[in-house]
Amino acid sequence: MYMDDTPAVVRFLARRTQAACESLAELFKGDDYRTCLQAAVLVVSSKFHLRLPQVALLYIRKCCDLIKAGNMRFVPTCGRPPEFSEDLHETLAALSQTIYWVNFLFLMRGDPEPHATADLEREFRLELPVGGITPFILYIELILYCSELIRSSSRSVL
Repeated sequence: MYMDDTPAVVRFLARRTQAACESLAELFKGDDYRTCLQAAVLVVSSKFHLRLPQVALLYIRKCCDLIKAGNMRFVPTCGRPPEFSEDLHETLAALSQTIYWVNFLFLMRGDPEPHATADLEREFRLELPVGGITPFILYIELILYCSELIRSSSRSVL
């Protein structure tokens, strides 16, 4: 018998799980969408690690609903790069993790295409200052790589 299978441990885990579920339900009654999103993302990752993908899928949908309800975005509507405060950092992390888990479901489980986060991904890749500079950096890296190839091939000819 493993220690995790003892009746005392099972009862302990059941009580902890019940308390966590009650706290989560209470949290979702409020209108703090950012905190709710962070909690839902944690539930998603824990359910995948516990191999409970159906529960994770329910919470991924909850994440998408919270993002819509809270009108959370990567880029402010004014179009200026945001000040990276701690609160904004937490929001960006939760949005990024939601995109990750939706894409994970699509790639690994064959779930429907990730339409729910398509706009978020577009904002992340094209409009967020970090995501927007990536193609430019890749272009510079390509130029440097090609110049190095040209230099090395000209040395071998000589």
